[in-house]
Parts: sequence; C-alpha cells; structure tokens
Amino acid sequence: MEREETMFSAYARFMRERYSYVISGTLILAAIWGLFSSAPGLLLGRLSALFMVTMIAAMGFTITLKSLAMAAKDWRSFSLGMGLNFVLAPLLSWLLARAVFSGHSDLAVGVILIGVVPCAGMAMVWVGLLDGDVPLATVINASTMILAPFLIPTFMLFFAGSLMAVDTIGMFRTVFYTVLLPLVGGIALREWIGRRVDLKECIPVMPAVSGTAAVFLMFVAVNTQIPKLAENLSLLIPLVAVTIIIFPVLFWSAHLVGKNFLTPRKDIALTYSAGMKNLPIALGMALMSFKGLSGLPLAAGFIFQMITAVCFYRFFRRVQAQPRSSGSGDGPV
Repeated sequence: MEREETMFSAYARFMRERYSYVISGTLILAAIWGLFSSAPGLLLGRLSALFMVTMIAAMGFTITLKSLAMAAKDWRSFSLGMGLNFVLAPLLSWLLARAVFSGHSDLAVGVILIGVVPCAGMAMVWVGLLDGDVPLATVINASTMILAPFLIPTFMLFFAGSLMAVDTIGMFRTVFYTVLLPLVGGIALREWIGRRVDLKECIPVMPAVSGTAAVFLMFVAVNTQIPKLAENLSLLIPLVAVTIIIFPVLFWSAHLVGKNFLTPRKDIALTYSAGMKNLPIALGMALMSFKGLSGLPLAAGFIFQMITAVCFYRFFRRVQAQPRSSGSGDGPV
C-alpha cells in the first residue's frame, strides 16, 4: 500500500514538476510590479545573504562525500565539465561583454558574472528527467561549487579588473561565507545526520528549498532592475542579443563535446552541467559586490537560460525516441 503523500513531499514534487512555471511566473510578476514599484525587491533584498546561504546549504545537503569521490573514476568526463565551466564560459562571456558593452562597465561586469559562476543546481533535475548520468552531473556541480569561492574573485579580477574596481579580498570573503561554508556545512550535516537517521524522505525536499530561495533572489534582481531598464530602454536590444547567444553556445558546445567523446547519458549530464550557470549566485554577487546596472544581464539571463534548457530537453527527448541500429548502444556508463 502506497504511503500517503506528505505536505513536504507534495511541495518537493510541485517544485520539481512545475519549476519552469514558478520561474516564469515570478519573472512576469517581478517585472510588472517593478514597472510601478521596486519596494518589494528592495525589502527582500535585505535578506539576499540569507536566501543565498539557504540556497547553497540546501543544495549541499543533497551531496555526499561518496558522490564527490566518484570524480576520480571518470576523469575524462569530469575534466571536460570543469573545462567547459571555467574556461569556455568565462572566455565567451568576456568576449561578448567587451564586444557589446564596452561603454557600459557595469553591464559588462554582469555579463562576465554569468560566465564565471559555477554550474546550476537545477542541471541535476533536468539530467534526472532525461535519464542522464546524474552522478556525473552531481560531481561537476559539487566540484564547481567548491572551487567557486577561489575562482570567482580571481576570474573577476582578471576579466573585469580593467572595467571596474574589483575588491578581490572582499569578494572572496563574500563567496566564502555565502557559498563555500554553507556548501561544506550542508554536506557535513548530511553525512552526520545520515549515519543516524534515514533521510530518504528528506533529501527530495532539499532541491525544492534551494529552488525556492533562488526564486526569491531572482525576484529581487528583476524587481529592482526593471525601473533601471525602463530608464535605459536603448539597452534592451543589446541585453537580449548577449544573453540569447550565451546559453545556446554553452549548451551546443557541451553537447558536441559529449556527443563525440562520451556516452549518450554522459552527454546529457555534460550538456546541462556545462550549459546552465548558477545565476542566483551571480545575482547575489551583483547585489552584494557590484553596483549600477550589473544585475540587468542576469535578469535577462534567467529567461534565456530557461528557454534554452527547455529546447534541449525536447531535443534530447526526440533523439531518445529515435530507433537505434542494432549495433548502437549507450556503452559503459
């Protein structure tokens, strides 16, 4: 007899199945509200650090030391994921920032932030829905998150130092306290509690908690940036042009690498783990470390990242539906 669904499991299922609608609805609400008032965003913005810590800690709670150790078993896939996340993405965002926003340093900084932040936690959800290699996606996600406090300040100094004053030490402290400590704390708490209590019902709720915190961060960014965008409508087309390029390029690049060097299931994991960026972290950095219009590209990025993720979901579904030849197969995973 099936167990009755609890309130928490219903919440987790709703966020897992309807997250794209939650994101889209929040974007629309924040934008429309922002046309009249940014007061809600400014009020919630005071809690940006809390939202960030909650988002990362809940994500860390889904990670085990065993899953991290799996990286040593597949160095090729892991290395490809890290290279795409921390070489291709920063270079692409820097080139686009310099080409389009050379006269708007704050917007250029926002675009560069898209490229230097780690893999998005939601990538694991998409990979799971497509029956991809979830352990590989988990390893790439966790590893990029752990390296983020050290690489984000370094990359921002290197790529954005000529555009805007970058307080590397201050940024490191911010990312250390809002990303690394919550992540390590979440992993440690999972290991400690997991030895004493069965976490089977608790674990599925954590991505929903993380996703909810990300939604609040996104609302803050969009609601507070809309008035600035309304005052600078001439920037709308360049913003769309840049963000509509970044994510398809990241997704297609990762897919082409995965298709040629990995199995189909690992290809899916690599595509989403290297194509999706943790924009809530970028938003948090923009809100806490930078000023001006740096949040505008990130607000636009949410829209086009989600659109790209949905398009590739349908693409992979069509590929999976195609009959395979007798000699084909997934190979070892």
